[in-house]
Amino acid sequence: MLLRLHRPGPPLDRIVELVTYYEGYAPEHTKEKLLPDGAVEIVVDLTDFPKRMYDRDDPTRAVAFRDAWISGMRRAWIVIEAAPGSAMAVIRFRPGGAYPVLGFAVEQLTDTVAQLDDVLTRGTASLRDRVLDAATVDDRLRAIEGWLLERARGRLEANPVIDYVAGRLFAPAGIRIADVVGEVGYSQRHVLELFRRWVGLTPKQFGRIRRFQQVLGAAVRRDGAPVDVEADLMLRGAPTADEPDWADVALAHGYYDQSHLIRDFREFTGLTPSGYFAAFRGLENYLPLD
Repeated sequence: MLLRLHRPGPPLDRIVELVTYYEGYAPEHTKEKLLPDGAVEIVVDLTDFPKRMYDRDDPTRAVAFRDAWISGMRRAWIVIEAAPGSAMAVIRFRPGGAYPVLGFAVEQLTDTVAQLDDVLTRGTASLRDRVLDAATVDDRLRAIEGWLLERARGRLEANPVIDYVAGRLFAPAGIRIADVVGEVGYSQRHVLELFRRWVGLTPKQFGRIRRFQQVLGAAVRRDGAPVDVEADLMLRGAPTADEPDWADVALAHGYYDQSHLIRDFREFTGLTPSGYFAAFRGLENYLPLD
């Protein structure tokens, strides 16, 4: 499998966190549970066969997506197809970074996956065409950057309130949302409206997901290895570390107690902490389903 993790340089780095490019995905399972990760993503499918998202309550029902689609902020897990031979480019936006590209309130896409052509009305078809027409992986990444720059039309300045509050919520857990909002000098209502428009979630919802992501990292990456270094290795198998003491994890990340942590696990993964650890096969936000 070919995997490239690309972090754009200035000025795109203000809105885009990462572009993931891969070819030749060969899973041993047929479906994956995709967990909330606090990001809006555009997915460009480089194959000609559709990919499916399954109904959580009725796995025999599915919606098919092809060519390019966008996944808004998610507050719960979804089930997607793990298709052999997949080749994709995935654009992951920073908190607030999708708004300059979309040009409308990001909250409209929350808990939604939609065809990109249905969401954007200008120049969307050219994104996939440009990627496919490029000769090399580097050229394909440059094509994606060019499309993003054109789509943003120079609107690449981050909102300072969003930038500050989101940055504080990336800090070690235990921060009170009300305290963070109070630090920016605006009313709670104003910050709430900004977050819904730029990020797609309230600060409290975003903070919960960010804390949960910190827990997942602590559970499976306790050796201090950087994420980028691990990425291609993490595609290959389960963690070798022993299961953590979940009571200690809960305390370290600002949960009231272990039962509070378990509630978040059930909401975001449909599993207990131990159930998640047993199902984990290398990618923190993807759990294989047979």
